[in-house]
Amino acid sequence: MKPSLLVVASILPFLVGCRTYTSTQHVGSKAYVLASRDLPDGAKETYQLEAYGTPSVRQVREFDRERPFLGLQVQEIDKGAAERRGVKPYSGLLVTGTYPKSSAADAGVLAGDVLLSLDGRETVYLPQVSAIEAALRDGQLVTAKVLRGQDQQDLPLSVKLLKERVTEQQSILLDKAQPHERPYAGLTLGGIPAVWCERIFGQKREAVVVTEVEVGSPAWLAGLRGGDVIDTVDGAPVPTVQELSARIAAEGPGGATMQFGVRRGPGPVYAGAVELEDYSGEAKAWVPLVFWMENGTYEDRWSIGPFGLLMSNRNRYVANNETREVETHNVFKAVLGLFRVETSPTETEVRLLWIIRFET
Repeated sequence: MKPSLLVVASILPFLVGCRTYTSTQHVGSKAYVLASRDLPDGAKETYQLEAYGTPSVRQVREFDRERPFLGLQVQEIDKGAAERRGVKPYSGLLVTGTYPKSSAADAGVLAGDVLLSLDGRETVYLPQVSAIEAALRDGQLVTAKVLRGQDQQDLPLSVKLLKERVTEQQSILLDKAQPHERPYAGLTLGGIPAVWCERIFGQKREAVVVTEVEVGSPAWLAGLRGGDVIDTVDGAPVPTVQELSARIAAEGPGGATMQFGVRRGPGPVYAGAVELEDYSGEAKAWVPLVFWMENGTYEDRWSIGPFGLLMSNRNRYVANNETREVETHNVFKAVLGLFRVETSPTETEVRLLWIIRFET
């Protein structure tokens, strides 16, 4: 992040240095609506991108439907309910009420009745009522046998149709790219299956999603963020996720620059130039008890004096996925911490003698 530190360190006597590979920090995106449309039949389709965790597109479909409905409110008669009602457990279903203007209400079914059968079929468990209703037709006459007090009664019900708004959901998993031996862009990619792209975007195309970005990587510095959908690469329509991943791996060692056009939902296209490189190494150099320097992808640090008591500095990127700006957080301390300056994207704080504090 600050190559000049290596130059400073190289002139110190007895310098010890190394290059290692350290853990990374990836950030993703909150779920957001990728596309939404109203269909001619009154249905509505919404596609929500869930890029973080298990990358997927959630399809939510809302539509109206009519189904046979008798209007019964019932519960199973377990041991406790049977003792209170004075009947055998699981000898029917206890009616707790009926819906206004429903078939059951018009037929005179009352709360407290025990529903013994519908259309000649025994009713003991709740799913039986739904199964019987599903097979009925509009206007069909069915008989409800109920136990009222100690008497059994047959009540005729005329089937009515209930119009309701139904919501159905399904998750569409993204296609995964082959992992690279070394990172060159800092992107984790997923592809929306081709069969779904035309339904989502209204045209035949490929759609590659940035599911995660490593903080401090070339893609991060270029402004690409988790949740972006890649539209173009070097001015051409984005290829499949496997093809794009293979191209990054092939061009990365040569330090090529790739131009990405990305967007978030219906927002405008954002253009970012990603300068490919193997950025994963972390350089360290130190003179014991005199100087320490660590220069990595996500942050860099240096200190002078034993344990940094004379002077120290730490600078790191702010892992903010809401902005495409590259933001940093810096803390500088000197003389046992008597002088301290902390800067962030929103404020700067200066402390003197541990107790005097200024903010700007």
